[in-house]
Amino acid sequence: MSKFRKLIRRIQQDPGQALIEYILVLPIIFLLIVNAVNFGGFFYAWITVSNAARAGADYAVLSASSVGAPATPTGPTVRAMIANDIASLPNAASLVVNICQTNNGATKTLSGTCSGIATDPEPANFVLVSVDVKYTYQPFISAFSFPKLGVYITLPPTTVEKVAMMRSIQ
Repeated sequence: MSKFRKLIRRIQQDPGQALIEYILVLPIIFLLIVNAVNFGGFFYAWITVSNAARAGADYAVLSASSVGAPATPTGPTVRAMIANDIASLPNAASLVVNICQTNNGATKTLSGTCSGIATDPEPANFVLVSVDVKYTYQPFISAFSFPKLGVYITLPPTTVEKVAMMRSIQ
């Protein structure tokens, strides 16, 4: 019984210590949870944009041979397919798609603008299609951010850009 009484006496001597520790640790735990949610959303957006760019280039190169292809690809149909792929992301209106096609060294703009497209080492044999997708990620939870001061407790708005290039035999 003496051990039990010593424990009770010790607990009574520090009645608020656990509460103070809890209050000090709670904001850190909250910050970790907010950042885990925002980083998860960022990685989801990154993967979605990568897949959309790859699917758009695949559709533009394979043409009507693509599985589930709605029609022969044009710039607007490829862009619509990419926009449909990223429709689940917040801030989907920030999508910018540039689609370029190079055939025998001549670059043709299918959608957006074409600048800085890589050259094909075998231009006479292949048609090169480049799909450039840009998306601005907005964090799900933007609490405690001061953008005018450049201070962000979590992720700031970030631009995700993926370029997919594919070529097919002429």
